[in-house]
Amino acid sequence: MKPRLVPLSGSSTAEVLLTANGLTIGREASNTICVEESIVSARHCRIESDGTGFVLMDQESKNGTFVNGLAAVRVRLSHGDEIQVGHARFYFLLDELAIETDSNRPPSMSPIRIDDDTDAGPEAPAATKMLRLHPQISAYLYAPLDGDGEYLGRLARDMNAILRLNGEINSISSAVELQEVLLNRTLARIPAETGFILLGHDVEELVATARTPQCVKVSEKPPYVSRTILQQVMSSGEAVLRNDLLAAPDTSQTLKSARLRSVLCVPLTVMGVKTGVLYLSTSDPEKPFDQRHLEMVTAIAGIGALALEHLRYVDWLEAENQQLIQQVSLGHGMVGESPEMKRVYEAISRIAPTGSPVLVLGETGAGKELAARAIHSNSNRCNGPFIAVNCGAVQETLFASQLFGYVKGAFTGADRDHKGFIEEADGGTLFLDELGELPLHCQAALLRVLEEGKVQRVGSAREIAVDVRLVSATNRSLSEEIAAGNFRADLYFRMGLPVTLPPLRERLDDVPLLARFFLQKYKGSAQREIESLHPDTIRTLQQHTWPGNVRELGRAIYWAVVFGKSNRIRPEDLPPEVLRGGNRAVPSVGPLEDALQSHEKKLIVRALEETRGNVVEAAVLLARAPNYLQRRIGQLKLRQELDRIRERGAEG
Repeated sequence: MKPRLVPLSGSSTAEVLLTANGLTIGREASNTICVEESIVSARHCRIESDGTGFVLMDQESKNGTFVNGLAAVRVRLSHGDEIQVGHARFYFLLDELAIETDSNRPPSMSPIRIDDDTDAGPEAPAATKMLRLHPQISAYLYAPLDGDGEYLGRLARDMNAILRLNGEINSISSAVELQEVLLNRTLARIPAETGFILLGHDVEELVATARTPQCVKVSEKPPYVSRTILQQVMSSGEAVLRNDLLAAPDTSQTLKSARLRSVLCVPLTVMGVKTGVLYLSTSDPEKPFDQRHLEMVTAIAGIGALALEHLRYVDWLEAENQQLIQQVSLGHGMVGESPEMKRVYEAISRIAPTGSPVLVLGETGAGKELAARAIHSNSNRCNGPFIAVNCGAVQETLFASQLFGYVKGAFTGADRDHKGFIEEADGGTLFLDELGELPLHCQAALLRVLEEGKVQRVGSAREIAVDVRLVSATNRSLSEEIAAGNFRADLYFRMGLPVTLPPLRERLDDVPLLARFFLQKYKGSAQREIESLHPDTIRTLQQHTWPGNVRELGRAIYWAVVFGKSNRIRPEDLPPEVLRGGNRAVPSVGPLEDALQSHEKKLIVRALEETRGNVVEAAVLLARAPNYLQRRIGQLKLRQELDRIRERGAEG
């Protein structure tokens, strides 16, 4: 076996052999196959062995991966499958010989046997008749009109068939249907027993995508296709007709087994580019092909090739458009293209229309409120209010009155009736952030709101009906809070479906996109023109663990915008904790910060002493930019120490 991917279009990549380690396809150069298109994701799809074959897995790509024209998430590949990534198409081939014997295979997987046979070059035996015809030469334009009645009658029937086919093509909207029509109309005029349409740009790529009904059932010996003839047609671009194949003394054993008498092969050519062939054969010695058959099939191929390529492209555009519609229809305001974030977007798109309560889980700074707003804006409540409440910011003694409202006289200072957050969210969404901070005495009342749709203000015996969707969020483990007696289990089970936001350290691929987003957001705060982020800055940002998640990254870019000096954000412009905290899992606090600064001072002083106060050379020793080192010397109050070092250096 020789499992491999062969490029069909949209890629200059050579044939790639598949190993047990598999391969990846995507926009980044680190992929096995790089497809540099904006619609292709950084890591688009992967093909790997499962021990018995190869499986294609879409890597949560932005615009999808297609196998035989259908969107694929996880698909076991078979010989001849067409894989599409962006505009690039590839054939998955297993071996020189087709080995599939499943009679339930779809038309695009029609099994055939492509074998070598006797050479049909100039030295071919005289008994083997071969005709060639270039597709650009239309024989019918020069057909003699003074022939006998039989010839003119046949010519009229052929011309009528071509005219009917030309009109029929205009009503066909499917590439699969068009291929079937081309073969059926060809077989109606040509005495062939079997026929194929094989698509590809060279012999090694050719895969049967349509076949005549005689080839539907797979026998022990799949229909035979001559590699020699395919090579002649694909290399020369000429249509080829061969008769009396078995008469050649050096005929191969496989050809003798197939007992073929005549073969007719015509290239499918679009704008000078060969996209495949139309291949016919027969074993009937009484009905050989002739020159008129060759001319007829050449004319049909000329009509069908452009229409077929057009429909294949339209099919791809429709699939891509459907993907884009799904992407655009979800307005979420979040930034990220990583597989982790795409799973979040998919969860939001599915949960938002349901009206169910939702529990958003994630660390502080991961964007839980953005997710809550996305759920609201993509629901049928999008025109209603969105009320956000931070449970940790409300005093516990006032929480009930703020959440449920109160009536005049309920307590000292209650001089009028007051709506609570729940009533304000009537007809819309109530977002309770930091749900784990919700006091126990409020949890039972909130559970009643969820179960009965009624709220009771503090100091009132009257219940008020409300229509509120609850979206809550927490960075705590509610199961641990339940075990500790701080959260009601019955309320937890009414919090609804979960949406989990990944921490930034688990989706570092999104850091460049987020950094550019924040740069555009904050660069107006600078007193200089800022164009971009230096590549070294991106690398530095991706080395940090971001315990504060997206919120911390936004602060880091704002810091760099304010304190940077050049028109590009460089690593030395970033906050100190980002530069030295690449492996930190938690933010530095108190004495730890002092210890780090003390160690940093010692290193800087030592570097300055070794270079006799030369800041540029010291920066090289410390692997930092001179501007950064100058700024840190000032921030750490090392100017006087620098002057003393320089004085000692001058004296020595």
